Parts: sequence; structure tokens; C-alpha cells
Amino acid sequence: MSKFELSPDGLIQTIRSSSSELVWPLLGATLVFCCIATRIISGIQSRVGDQPGQSQSIRTVPYWFPWLGHSISFMWNHVKFTEKARDYMNAPVFAIYMGGTRHNTIVSPSMIKSVMVSRVTTSVPRLKRAFKAFGDGVGVLGNLNTVDYQVFHHKLPNLLMQEPFITEVSTVTTQLLKRDVPNFVTFCRSVVDQTLWERGSDVDVVDDNCDKLACEVNLFALVRGFIGNITTTALMGQAILEAFPNLLDDVWTLDNRFPLMMMGIPRWTPIPGVSAAYASRERLLNSLATYHQAFLQWDDGVDPGVKFRDLEDVSEPLKQRIRTSKSLGLSPRSSASGHLSLLWAMNVNSSNIAFWHLVHLYADPTLLKEIREEISPYVKAHRPSREETGFPFQEPPRISIDLEGLLKFCLLLKASFYETLRLDTADMSFRELTSDLTITESNKDATISDLATPRTYQVRKGESVILHHGVLQNDSQYFSNPGQFDPLRFIVTDPETGGKKADMHTVHPFGGGMSGCKGRAFAERQLLAFTAATISMWDIEPMDGNRFEIPRHRQSSGAYLPEKDIRVRIVARV
Repeated sequence: MSKFELSPDGLIQTIRSSSSELVWPLLGATLVFCCIATRIISGIQSRVGDQPGQSQSIRTVPYWFPWLGHSISFMWNHVKFTEKARDYMNAPVFAIYMGGTRHNTIVSPSMIKSVMVSRVTTSVPRLKRAFKAFGDGVGVLGNLNTVDYQVFHHKLPNLLMQEPFITEVSTVTTQLLKRDVPNFVTFCRSVVDQTLWERGSDVDVVDDNCDKLACEVNLFALVRGFIGNITTTALMGQAILEAFPNLLDDVWTLDNRFPLMMMGIPRWTPIPGVSAAYASRERLLNSLATYHQAFLQWDDGVDPGVKFRDLEDVSEPLKQRIRTSKSLGLSPRSSASGHLSLLWAMNVNSSNIAFWHLVHLYADPTLLKEIREEISPYVKAHRPSREETGFPFQEPPRISIDLEGLLKFCLLLKASFYETLRLDTADMSFRELTSDLTITESNKDATISDLATPRTYQVRKGESVILHHGVLQNDSQYFSNPGQFDPLRFIVTDPETGGKKADMHTVHPFGGGMSGCKGRAFAERQLLAFTAATISMWDIEPMDGNRFEIPRHRQSSGAYLPEKDIRVRIVARV
């Protein structure tokens, strides 16, 4: 029997060995059990009944993972996820669970509107997280006192949507477009001789014995760089891009992973692109702090150095922003995160939308022809002849732009722009309630849902709300054939006057709220002028000579990115 006996040490060793072998199976079984239990409990809670005629409870979509909840599905494709959640819950308001927080999600146009105009909502918590992602790690900009906060985050941004800024920036932008659209591609083979926006688009000059030279380029990179240069110059002046020619490249790198940075994902996380985004943010903050300090010196009459010798062309809202930062005692580095938020917001959506708008127009030759005819009285591209100039060589092309005429009379151009916003943006607005709020859908929305009585929901103080505009923009109940590009859906007739106009309906591409996006008026004017000038000056076709294939969407922080760039051939029309 002795040979079967174990010493105390041997018994302990056997128990330890057996325990170590069981740790991972036990851990796995525990996790599976937690996930199943979470799904069962959340599923039961989601089926809680409502009493007709009373305020309905906001039910939570069932989920599998504790704490994470719907985070992974939402991040992967928030539009598809929200559409499926709406259909599963069969409700215009439902809750999703992410990162330990419940978010009430609204997908009814009338309810979204009522929340957007409500005075009991705030975006302050969201704004603080955004500034932290932009580099305000210690919360200097997010924790200003009430008066200073109102000045810095509301009064100053409101300048972007008021006169005289709108008129002034429109004039500046038009002049920049008149100067630069003829140089959209310069046909320079050497990167050194190319413009900033050409250098990242892999330009290849083609001379195939035709009358005109052609350029083969990556269209998205070209358009994004061009719009970025125009926007940044109009807002911050020419000197900043001359001093920091890679500034916009860092903005694009930051934007690629900005949603993850908003969630607080640290730099060391092994996710492709996160570390590069943090590095780009650091370079951007250093550049903008240097720019801020140079402006203060220039404003005080001190020579800021060769790079920033002329800062007169900085827009007035940005001048006021820097002066206010100084009066509030903010250092250049502390102010830099605020400048970065503005630089990012004014560039990333506009550049993406400009690309999609061009692609949709060039993909439809009939529509392109109609819009060219519509804008022809207001945008004219021409090349002066040798007889006109008296020079023995050919002059570069020129373009004239009547922006007010475009805005007032070119309904099809505007409607195609709004249709691009509907199809190629999927924005959301985030709010937190400062008081209880009761929201009721309109009779029209109830009728669309085949209900006799509109539904009413009670949202409690302190709860988070997501207004998902992107889901509505692809809802067949509100837009017939939502996957089809049809600008005519945005041209409406005034029942009183019989006049026609382009109306955006329920599309909110630049954010929402009582004041809306601060730069939306500037963005619309700029992008309409850019599109009109580009299609007047240039012919663009795919490399294979066939019709354009619209690229698939890739998720971003605002307007969609293309899944991959498209290679095109560009030839001057004049």
C-alpha cells in the first residue's frame, strides 16, 4: 500500500498542478456564463410592456457583453447597427449600452427636432471629452469658469456664422479658388514643383500625343489636400501652411483614429494607427502653439520671425480667439488644443464631402451636363489667346466665379450637394439632459409607422441622448429609393408662390442643436463654389475609360471616407 501513498508535499504539488490546468477552462466558462446571463437578463428587460396612451419606457436593446454592451457593434458600423436595433425594437426611441453607460437613441425626425431645439440639453460633457482627445489633458479649456466658458466655447465660435465673417470669408475663398482651381493639377513631373495638394496624390503626367496633357492622380487625396489648403488658408492665413507644410497630413492621420481617441484608447494600445495618431496630435499641438505665439508677437508689433512675418490675412474670428486666450491667461500650448479642434472641424468633413460630390457628378454624364449648363452664367473658365495677351506663349487658364448667383439661381447644383450630404454623411449629435424631458412624435411620423396615436417617451435628467441623423437619411419611410442618387428629391415648390427652391429637409450633416454647426454656412458656400469651378475647368474620367464606380464607404468621425482611393485622369476643358 505504501507505494500508493503520497507525501504532504506531493499532494500539495498535485493540487497545484491540477488547479493550474483548470484555471483557463474555469475562466472561459465563467465568461461564457456571464455573457449568456447578460443576454438573458437584458433580453427580458427589453420586453417590458408599455401601456397605450401613456409615456412609454425606453427599452434597452439586448446585449451579450457586460460593461462593453454594444460598443464593438456600434464602432464597427454605427449606422447598420442602429438600423437593426430600431427594427428589432420597433420603436423610434431605444437605449443602447456602451462602456457602462446607457445611451437613449432617437431615430424619429420629429423627436430629434424637439430635442435639438430644447433648452434642457447640454453637450458640455461631450465637449470636454473632445478637448481631452485634442490634447487638453489637464482640462484647461473644459474647466473654465461659467463666464469664460460661455465666451470661449459659444461667443467666439458664433462669429463663424455671423456677418461680417460670412461675407469676408466668402470673398477670400472665392479669390483663392479663382487662383488655385486652374492649378488643381499643374502638370509638373517633379514633386518639388508641384503644389502642396498634389504631392500626396501620386501625380503622373501623361503625354500620349494628344492635343492636351493629362494627369493621372488619386482623386480623394488630391481633393482632400486641395480643400484642406483652401479652408486652412481662408481661416488661418497663408503663413501657417508655408511654415508647416505637413500640417494637414497630420490632421488626416489624427482623424483616422480620432473616434478611438475620443473613447480614451491609450497610445500604447496595439491597434494599427493609434500610436501614429497620437504622434500627429503632438506635432499639431507644437505647430499651433508656435503659430499662436507668433501671432501674439505680430499683434504686439514685435517681429515674429521670417516664417510668420505676414499674418494680416488671418480671419477675424481666429484673431479674436487668440486675443481672448491671452486675456484669459491661457498659454500658447493650452490654447493649441482649441485651435486644433477648430482646424479639424473645418477640414475633415468638408474635404470628404467635396470628393463625394465630384464623384457623383462625374459618374452621371447627364446630370453633369445639366449642372454645367445651369452654372454657366455664373462660373466661366477660359484661356486667353495669344492675340489677347500679346505674348508668344499660351497663358494659363482663368476662371470667374459669381458666388451669389450660384447660391441664388443654381438649384440643381445645391440639390446635388444636399443629396451628397444625405448619402455620404452619417452624423450623430450627442446630448445630456439637464432636466427631465418629455418627447412626443408628430402625427405624421405616427402615421408613417401605421399608428393611430403618437408615442411619447420620458427622458430623465442626467441621461445621455444620441440623435442619429445618418439612419434617417437612409430610411425608405422618409426618402424613396434611399440608395439612389436623386438630387430632385431636394427641389421643392413653394405652395404659395409657386417658386422652386432646394431644401435640405431632415438632413443634418454638420451637427445639430439650437445653434447648429458653427461653420456650416461657410462650408456650403465653399464647397458649392469649388464644385462649380472644378467641373467648369476640368474633365475627370476613370483610368479605364468606363463610368465611375462609386467607392464603398469607410467609417470616420463624420462624413464617410472612401474604402479606397480611385485613380483618375484629369484634362483641362479650356
